[in-house]
Amino acid sequence: MASTARPAGRPRSEEVRDRVIGAAEELLDESGYLGMTMDEIAVRAKVSKKTLYRWWPHKAAVIADVLVARADVRAVPDVGDTRAELLVVCDYIDDFTRARDVFSRLCLTEAAAEESAVLQSFLDVVLHRRDHARAAVQRGIARGDLPPDIDTDALLDLWNGFFVYRRSFRPAPIREETVHQLVDLALAGQVPRLPGSAPRNETPEG
Repeated sequence: MASTARPAGRPRSEEVRDRVIGAAEELLDESGYLGMTMDEIAVRAKVSKKTLYRWWPHKAAVIADVLVARADVRAVPDVGDTRAELLVVCDYIDDFTRARDVFSRLCLTEAAAEESAVLQSFLDVVLHRRDHARAAVQRGIARGDLPPDIDTDALLDLWNGFFVYRRSFRPAPIREETVHQLVDLALAGQVPRLPGSAPRNETPEG
């Protein structure tokens, strides 16, 4: 996984990094991304502002490292049961969006729009997680449980969008039955299809 670009010079102390990441994580939970400052991070981490800015040029760079440290990028276990594995995919998505800093993730994307290295470190987390989810879908295709022309990226976008929206903009409990229905719809073939695929229950002419 790529990391945020660092300036050349003396290697950064892992002890300093751990203190800064820990302080930033605490402030993120207490004040949110928009409410925290570099000065507060320096004070909480007991490091000089000079040291802080040497390795993290701005707040977005610090939070990018926090997100990488927090990220859960576990692979989805291959248990031979597509439904069970897809439910694990949904559980992982739910865990990722359940975190209190989900809004901070969105803020970071905006704040880092002109900081390609920072944005990349954030996107690496998202894409690495998606690779594991995609592998579970591919196993389902190989077992014949999912259609071979499924648009995997569109399906994962739909599932991620559901959890992000419910956690961020409609904070109502997500029922387990609803998540099971999302997975069962996929297993029933009610999924986005790749361009050029034949409509469901129809075969191409010829």
